[in-house]
Amino acid sequence: MLVVGAGFAGAVVARELAEAGRSVRVIDRRPHIGGNAFDALNDHGERLHVYGPHLLHGEADSVAIRWLSRFTEWVPYEHRVRAVLADGRTTPLPVNRTTLEDVFGVELATEAAAKELLASEVVAGKPSNTDEFFLANVGPRLADIFFRPYTRKMWGVPPTELEAAVGARLPVRWNRDDRYFTDSFQAMPKDGFTAMFERILDHPLISVSLGQAYGTDLDADVSHTFLSLPIDEYFDFRFGRLPYRSIRFETSSISADQPATVINYTDTGTYTRCTQWDLIPNSGRRQDGQHTVTREIPCDAADNNNECYYPVRNRETLARYEQYEALAATEPNKTFIGRCGLFRYLDMVPCVNIHLRLAATFLGQVQAQALA
Repeated sequence: MLVVGAGFAGAVVARELAEAGRSVRVIDRRPHIGGNAFDALNDHGERLHVYGPHLLHGEADSVAIRWLSRFTEWVPYEHRVRAVLADGRTTPLPVNRTTLEDVFGVELATEAAAKELLASEVVAGKPSNTDEFFLANVGPRLADIFFRPYTRKMWGVPPTELEAAVGARLPVRWNRDDRYFTDSFQAMPKDGFTAMFERILDHPLISVSLGQAYGTDLDADVSHTFLSLPIDEYFDFRFGRLPYRSIRFETSSISADQPATVINYTDTGTYTRCTQWDLIPNSGRRQDGQHTVTREIPCDAADNNNECYYPVRNRETLARYEQYEALAATEPNKTFIGRCGLFRYLDMVPCVNIHLRLAATFLGQVQAQALA
């Protein structure tokens, strides 16, 4: 069997197939495994996530966390993000009671007071797009400070042109919890993501070929191919391109710690966020007193060597994807996987869960056919 892509989707599928006794070849056009979660130590011993910060979080008893725990030890880590305000101060994100105090200049002694303040700001309605979600959940003032400029910068289109689910990733809290996530399990792989992927793919029935682009000629000697490449690319863009956003990275040094691992720039400026790597506990620290940071500049995938990071989902693009999905159904020996194959943004833990189920379903079908 052939698996195209050595990121989370491909690695999970490959391991499950191998453990079921199937011989698997994994290829990736990049020179490394791990997909966008690839990390590496720089010359100073700091661990950099080459494609932007990846923060693993989920419920401690989830199938995905138990499965990943076979391949790594964990270092507890609760991620925090702060946003830069117009006057240079920073404030917690997601929005919590402290954020409301910082923006509105009032003291909110209780959760009830915070709820009352925000209730006076929001615009009632059932959101049909991201902008309407912002209005219904935080109101126009907070939307203009934190979400509308950032969203347009990040996605390249106004929030009115994005499905409401994009905005739904941003909760509001009434307490002072300034953690970015509230899941019961928040940790980083002790030796990094790349080492974890090495262990996942370390199986006698798995071979890995890096720097290897996919071509249909590779299907000749395999019974099934799992493809994490963009589904529109596979079908030569028959119905037009599916749009993706990408990121360009600028890495430099600073002399003092940031107030949080990630600083978000929610204004109309060039950057979306800045990550200080040595604030993540599985990273080393420099001996010269400096700290390596990476700033992110969003762009279209077409402007960044077709590096597809975030699918731009709205009514039009989802309808186009459904055309490709129907076309894929005519090729029973192919299964599309991952965020590019499924045209869907996938956090790491949901990605593992989805592809464990996908592999189990596939193996069940193969077994049923063998018994028929």
